[in-house]
Amino acid sequence: MKKPRVQHRTKSPRVVQELSRLAAGLAASGSRIEDAFWENRLAAKIHAQLRTGDDQNLEAALDQLYDTDSVGYGEFIYAIEAAIECGVLIREGIGHDVLMFAAPVLTWSRFSIPSGLISEPVLASLRVQLQAHVLAKDVQFVLADCLFSPDQLPRGYHLTHELANKLWTAAVAGERDLHINPRQLAETGRFLSDTRYLLGAIAVPQGKSMFRWQEADGSGTDKSTHPLGVKFSKQDTLLAWQTHGTEALRPLFQGCAFELVIPDGFFSAWRMADRLARPYSTHATIDFLQSTLNISANRLRAVIAPFYDQWLEEYRVSFTLKDRDEVLYGIVWALVGDEDENSDTVTQIETTLRECGITHTTVLDNHFLLEYCEECGAPLFPNPEGEVVHTEFPDEGEVAPVHLH
Repeated sequence: MKKPRVQHRTKSPRVVQELSRLAAGLAASGSRIEDAFWENRLAAKIHAQLRTGDDQNLEAALDQLYDTDSVGYGEFIYAIEAAIECGVLIREGIGHDVLMFAAPVLTWSRFSIPSGLISEPVLASLRVQLQAHVLAKDVQFVLADCLFSPDQLPRGYHLTHELANKLWTAAVAGERDLHINPRQLAETGRFLSDTRYLLGAIAVPQGKSMFRWQEADGSGTDKSTHPLGVKFSKQDTLLAWQTHGTEALRPLFQGCAFELVIPDGFFSAWRMADRLARPYSTHATIDFLQSTLNISANRLRAVIAPFYDQWLEEYRVSFTLKDRDEVLYGIVWALVGDEDENSDTVTQIETTLRECGITHTTVLDNHFLLEYCEECGAPLFPNPEGEVVHTEFPDEGEVAPVHLH
């Protein structure tokens, strides 16, 4: 997630050292009881930093741990995310577990992909389907009345935490919707394939189930049961959500193809969407090229190349006609999670391309630097000769220019 630097504050070496020490202690813990000791102290320090409205000490501690303690780094990331997306709120003397959740939607269209305010009828339909097929029985939950693009998600840890707090408070109070002022949201770029996010919060009495897959009998407002009477799994929930949630969202996505990702805790859903968006965008791009140029996929060639900053950041995949070198379009296959140079990412890309009908693939082993067009800011892509160029549609297939995620 993009995290803007706050210029009017300076980081505290003492705070950074203490955050790093607590995360390293948690990483080295040898028991559940010791885990709780470190987790409680680390959570208190993280919350204190979130209240300052400044991410610099958290970022500096992450940088330090990345260089010195990879396990501590992972524990610290998890602790920050937990502090942001979940907590306990007290209302009228009753403690509530609260969670900010996201329901991502992968989508593509030749036309504009929607974002912004969601009408009340669509919100009402979404609430019914979430309650029936995703959430545990009798939870209180609230939805933000906005369909967020990636550019419109909060930028930075403390801003995400501020939105989570608003959603938690509304959920505990029994409200149904949280209004988002569209004028305060960033502009949304035009992309062929992109992700949209429904955001909300769940509130339950402490220790109770939040999601349907947590319930012992898989019960919800929908009384259907899994074969053999076993509880619903996440996969069962996903299939039900994709079936019924798709119909609820269809009015928002006129002229778009779209696919629902399982609703989950904000950061988990966000990462899952990032992973799934890569093959989804590849399929969308090839479908677009086939239909626009009126050709079959086997007339296309893909060029795959790694791009580096200080280390490997992403692969860029160019598409050309099989017998030409001009790059028609390109997609960015970013590394996510713990993927790095040792991951078998190229095989994943080639497998996805074959699924789409691309049989001609060139893999370049050059170390390309991250380069972008100076005029429009779009990423530059490799041609078969190993040169980094701007995408350029052929004369016989001119269409309105769009960039690809």
